[in-house]
Amino acid sequence: MGLIAGGKAKKKRRSRIPAGPAGARLVMEELLRRGFDARLADSDTKKYDLLVGLYGSPLKPVHVRTVHVGPWYVRSAHFVGAIENQVTVYVLLGLGNNSSCARFFVTQNSNMKTELRQPPNWREFGLIDVEAAKQYEDNWDLLRT
Repeated sequence: MGLIAGGKAKKKRRSRIPAGPAGARLVMEELLRRGFDARLADSDTKKYDLLVGLYGSPLKPVHVRTVHVGPWYVRSAHFVGAIENQVTVYVLLGLGNNSSCARFFVTQNSNMKTELRQPPNWREFGLIDVEAAKQYEDNWDLLRT
């Protein structure tokens, strides 16, 4: 007799699509669609995921953080020093059949500095909640400057 027939609930399957690479590709496709020049970074680059700019202008590094379900886990070092002015795109991948493919929240790290939640015993990492990022949804014009 099967587990379901025996009264035991079936475990919910997790997505087999890795969130990180999928998010970076979705952001790149969205940027290309909006008229930007966007390129994926080399696989050994840790400080950024994309190089983005307008055609003919210098490319800027952009970090992409992707989750299926919020919050985003981030390094607290991204919110201090020279990297705090870098643009990060937070991607929330759609869930279920009625959700859109993805939601994009585009902001500078310095804007999210006050929204970083760090549990007391966490030193290097923190959390960014979806509610904190909502005001930056589809803020693509930030990359035009």
